[in-house]
Amino acid sequence: MEIDKMDLLPLSYLKKARYTGSFQGMRYAIEKAEEGEDLRLRLFVWKEPFSFENTEDKEKEIFFFPFSTEGIEEIRQFLSKRAENA
Repeated sequence: MEIDKMDLLPLSYLKKARYTGSFQGMRYAIEKAEEGEDLRLRLFVWKEPFSFENTEDKEKEIFFFPFSTEGIEEIRQFLSKRAENA
């Protein structure tokens, strides 16, 4: 089973706010990450049941992707594959 493309919000949303979701026992958050002039998507992944704010940072894994529609697709594929292997 894969995350549906419609389950991840577009770049226009991610420019302004963090998006959180869950999929098959895994929680995730996607946000804009600015490092100098470099703009990327930062993905946090952790196990359920707690929210982003109620999960210790040491329990969250962090990954970076291009800030583009292709980057969102890479995140979708990454999360789907990770859920398959869990």
